[in-house]
Amino acid sequence: VRSMARLVDDLLDVSRITRGKIQLRKEPVNLAAVIQRAVETTRPLFQASSQELAMGLPEETVRLHADPLRLEQIIINLLNNASKYSEPGRVVRLDAARDGQDVIVRVVDQGIGIAPEMLTQVFELFAQADRSLDRAQGGLGIGLTLVRSLVQMHGGSVMCRSDGLGQGS
Repeated sequence: VRSMARLVDDLLDVSRITRGKIQLRKEPVNLAAVIQRAVETTRPLFQASSQELAMGLPEETVRLHADPLRLEQIIINLLNNASKYSEPGRVVRLDAARDGQDVIVRVVDQGIGIAPEMLTQVFELFAQADRSLDRAQGGLGIGLTLVRSLVQMHGGSVMCRSDGLGQGS
């Protein structure tokens, strides 16, 4: 039921974004606090898969002008995907760092990887590399579309890299 509710919420969010109906509620945000909330939300998924979530956060406080709930939603979706496409016992790494005026948040997994032809499509609505795995895990191919849209609404960009199948992403 929880998974179904999340999927419906994600679909509604994508619909609202495409119709221009989502308004960000930006405020001063501590990046580390947002990341910690996202990690706590996803921790049961990592524990159920006996996966380790390693983190590297800046020592200094990084303040952003962002919508804290939407920023948390972005990170949760990225962590969920990293866990979903990684074998039990693997490590997923989340790093955040300041790069001049920008902040870079990176999620790296040791998962199934992404075929080169899929790299340009992973942020498209309903895109799925391995439909049988994704459906078995409860996904519809909307989480990364939502990530891209919310990141762009914040004035940022998102990208994906993988050396290919079996090489993580």
